[in-house]
Amino acid sequence: MQASQLKQQLQPLCIERVTHSPLEHEYFRHYGLDFENQFDTVKHCFGYIDSCHYKVSCHLYQQPNSQGTWFIMHGYFDHAGLMQHMIRFFLQQGYDVVTYDLPGHGLSTGRPATIPDFSIYSLILEDVLNYHKKHLVHPYHAFGQSTGCAIITDFLSERVAHNNPLPFEKVVLSAPLIRPCHWNIGRFQLYFVRLFLKQLPRKFTNNSRDLVFLKKTHNDPLTARILPTQWVSALDRWIKKIESKKINIPLSPLIIQGTKDTTVDANHNIPVLQKLYRDTKILWLKDARHHLPNELQETRETYIDWIAKQL
Repeated sequence: MQASQLKQQLQPLCIERVTHSPLEHEYFRHYGLDFENQFDTVKHCFGYIDSCHYKVSCHLYQQPNSQGTWFIMHGYFDHAGLMQHMIRFFLQQGYDVVTYDLPGHGLSTGRPATIPDFSIYSLILEDVLNYHKKHLVHPYHAFGQSTGCAIITDFLSERVAHNNPLPFEKVVLSAPLIRPCHWNIGRFQLYFVRLFLKQLPRKFTNNSRDLVFLKKTHNDPLTARILPTQWVSALDRWIKKIESKKINIPLSPLIIQGTKDTTVDANHNIPVLQKLYRDTKILWLKDARHHLPNELQETRETYIDWIAKQL
């Protein structure tokens, strides 16, 4: 797949544009995002939205008689192409779907795998919501994986802090990020390393038991090979901010966590989320690792079944 060429040719998102270039079709097929070919009545719009000086690559899937819209937020180092199982699931349940690549991820512009401040993620989510508000069916719901959960939680907490209405009715937090595993050690290393380096080589981890998925991510042309210290510094500031908040988000998210997750510190993070939200329902997936949307099929089926019961 010619990722750099596709990125250069990306067009502004237009709801009326449902024809795609050969490069776009190749990209859709490569990641299984061509749901317009997998469902008889699904319309697929693709392009970028201008937000916070970034061109944010965005997919919109619509179908007749939709029950509402799910906004899907991927995790760090991921992109929309790795959320294909969740997109398919929500379409099968009769919903429209919006998903987009974070800055520096996938086909969005920006320095690879970094952001100056986590607040930018929330501003971009706000812009995505505003862009689609004339086109999408209510109610709105939000699904996040890892860093995507951090974005949802930050966005909602800021809304509550400023007495603004919440746009989402249902929220699913999948392997949510507050602190990564061994954060205190990592934080100490950050303060030392960033004096000398702006980035480190990315260490690919076995964050799923699905070996096919792991091979796919290791060879993915749309994933970064570096870990910028700027992003870790931004995460550090955000952790301090979110853990010090004294607000209560009046929503009851479903939290799903793998028991063998070595990416996020679930034992620390879940109590933090329980304080931030009005109520939480927590489900533990036995032996599952971090990337729950791309775990072994048997595990993924249980995971999706749990989500379906909340709809």
